[in-house]
Amino acid sequence: MYNLKTLLSILICLIGSATFGQSNKEKRPNIIVILADDLGYGDVSSFNEEAAFQTPHIDQLAENGIAFTHAYTTSSVCTPTRYGLLTGRYNWRSRLKQSVLSGFSKALIPPDRITVADVLRDQGYYTGFIGKWHLGWDWQFEASPENIDKLNSRPKVDFSQPVKNGPEELGFNYSYGFSGSLDMAPYVYVENSTATVVPTETSESKTSKGWWRKGLTSPDFVHQEVLPHLTKKAIGYINEQAGAGQPFFLYFALPAPHTPILPSSEYIGKSNTNLYGDFVLQVDGVVGQITQTLKEQ
Repeated sequence: MYNLKTLLSILICLIGSATFGQSNKEKRPNIIVILADDLGYGDVSSFNEEAAFQTPHIDQLAENGIAFTHAYTTSSVCTPTRYGLLTGRYNWRSRLKQSVLSGFSKALIPPDRITVADVLRDQGYYTGFIGKWHLGWDWQFEASPENIDKLNSRPKVDFSQPVKNGPEELGFNYSYGFSGSLDMAPYVYVENSTATVVPTETSESKTSKGWWRKGLTSPDFVHQEVLPHLTKKAIGYINEQAGAGQPFFLYFALPAPHTPILPSSEYIGKSNTNLYGDFVLQVDGVVGQITQTLKEQ
């Protein structure tokens, strides 16, 4: 069982003591949901006495909070997991009946569908999404595209135009991330529905562990730096909201340790196992950076 890879490794922190400027009468916990992509149940040492390496930051959450040890998921892959997490609905009630969306697929969640971000925003929370979306959003295509749900599709997109039916239409005040997985095009950061930089070049990787599909890539999108970059954005979001005077919600959807497996140089060899183990330790390090930021605030 410990070798079974499951996508649904959700770490939920309810930071009840961090009220950041609210009066005692208005105290509501700030909420951070970290979704680790393709993390194995047995890769977290608090869940596995025989783990090949230790994950101290995730373990600390388990020790100081609640660890769910008997859980099920209706799907073990990306898109349906995210659909269920945000909407609370059985994932196959959407139009997607199997597999996952591509980086160019149309929005899976209709704008009138209530999400957890909608609920929290209605309760006075400032809501933010950072990371891997993989629920589709509506790009502005230059021509009528075909087969956009295929993972190798490369339709022509007007990246100067804002996307529609993304996080902003689903309850998020702020959003920053990319459309699909880190191994499927387009490789473009989108902030509040607008591409940060219009892609002009094409990249691909054919290495076994660091593999990603060929596709358009923005100059500011460097695969090896995506996880640290998103972590900095998440830390900046927390720091900014700390002084805002209202509770906040952050949905931080990591692209790791899903392929491409690209641990930063300081983590290579750290697990004494393989690159995947090193990448898992980097994910644990990200959790540590988030909890340290909360302590500092």
